[in-house]
Amino acid sequence: MKRIKTIRFIGVQLLILVVFPFINACEKWLNVLPENETEATQLFSSERGFQEALTGVYTLMSEAELYGRELTYGFADVIAQQYGSLHESSPYFFTQYFDFKSTNSLQLSDAIWRKQYNAIANVNDILAFIDQNNKLFASDMSHDLIKGESLALRAFLHFDLLRLYAPHQLENNEQKAWIPYVDQFSKNTSASLTTEEFMKRVIDDLNMASDLLKEDPILTGKPTTDIYFKNRHYHLNYYAVKGLMARAYLYWGDNKKADAYRCAKEVIDAQNNKGLFPFVSMLDATNTDRTKRDRTFSTEHLFSLNIRALQSFTTGYVSAVQNGLALLPRETLMDIYEGYPDYRQEYFETDGTVQFVPSKFWQVDPTKKFSYRMPMLRISEMYYIAAESTTNISEATIYLNTLRAARNIPVLLSGLDESRLEEELYKEYKKEFFGEGQLFFYYKRHNAVNAGGWTMPFSYIIPMPEDEINFGGRPRPKN
Repeated sequence: MKRIKTIRFIGVQLLILVVFPFINACEKWLNVLPENETEATQLFSSERGFQEALTGVYTLMSEAELYGRELTYGFADVIAQQYGSLHESSPYFFTQYFDFKSTNSLQLSDAIWRKQYNAIANVNDILAFIDQNNKLFASDMSHDLIKGESLALRAFLHFDLLRLYAPHQLENNEQKAWIPYVDQFSKNTSASLTTEEFMKRVIDDLNMASDLLKEDPILTGKPTTDIYFKNRHYHLNYYAVKGLMARAYLYWGDNKKADAYRCAKEVIDAQNNKGLFPFVSMLDATNTDRTKRDRTFSTEHLFSLNIRALQSFTTGYVSAVQNGLALLPRETLMDIYEGYPDYRQEYFETDGTVQFVPSKFWQVDPTKKFSYRMPMLRISEMYYIAAESTTNISEATIYLNTLRAARNIPVLLSGLDESRLEEELYKEYKKEFFGEGQLFFYYKRHNAVNAGGWTMPFSYIIPMPEDEINFGGRPRPKN
């Protein structure tokens, strides 16, 4: 796969800040731009080049510093307090206490920021060339699918940066600009935006993406002969875009709940009316042959990454666990799953002599039918969003009971009020998303205190790299 060298090492500020001691290095870097621009132009001289570039973005997202570990079962779940006390030799030892000034914590958080914006830069390069080279594509559909996915990826990547590095709500409705939404390749520092401005950009990109994806095979049901556009679950497809919109609207605020409900309902309707994203079967979830289990409930993925190095990334942490690295649940399975025969208890197994090891990402399937999958968006989340955003408590109860039945919980809920609904949703997020990095964002959205049995106050703002604060004009978190 070709790399787009024009932007390979470029983050929000190009990461070549004009600090006087390094000015010669910056000039040297700038002098090689014409050659790199030529290479980018050559890459985008065919439809295949655009496909390779888009695949490259998904590959960047799959690295251990991003969704291959840190934004899923690693850093993101550590700060959600999913795991018990970690050994002092763990790279997350200080992170679990929200000590973001320690060397390990800084390395982790800085790498997330830089790699995420690096992926965004690669997306922006695709978008900079795609319309001017429209005639290179075999059809309008091919052009629209790649452009639609690219816009959706830009929104996806930015949205997770906002959820990590910016506050959810500022005191007294203060409108402070926090982080940038970078929508073009530029040598200039991108201005920070308020949450309101930022979220408008996220939704604008997603609306444009959904319009461009109206011919997505997953939506139309029409077969495609181009192998690149098959296996749409591994792409940010039309329904995944709608799912991401539902997630984003719900995070934005209570006044966007109607929009969140509308988007989540469209995906749920696709399951009910088209048979898409079916709930995992009992056989696949609980197969006594552990090599044949669908550990991530893959039929339910709206969008997942195909991470070929997942076995390597998980080794020591949640597979072939090692002293000092093992990530084991803080709470007992009885506390998490309430004693029900919940399929999700199969997420935990014995590894060697260690019990209750999260096995969701174990790579033990010799057929590779269920291997390499990292869920990014699930149908279950659409049910939770619909339940939280509907104004009808009876309807919300139906959504939760549908999920409970699909997870083999025999007791249905009844007589819910708003308080109990919130309590049941909280328990569902803990059960459903273990190892997927979503629980922290749920806590942050609700400003949860002492969540998951943790007795220290949560810190909900991850520090961005110091050079972004010093030279990019970003605000410094108080704590």
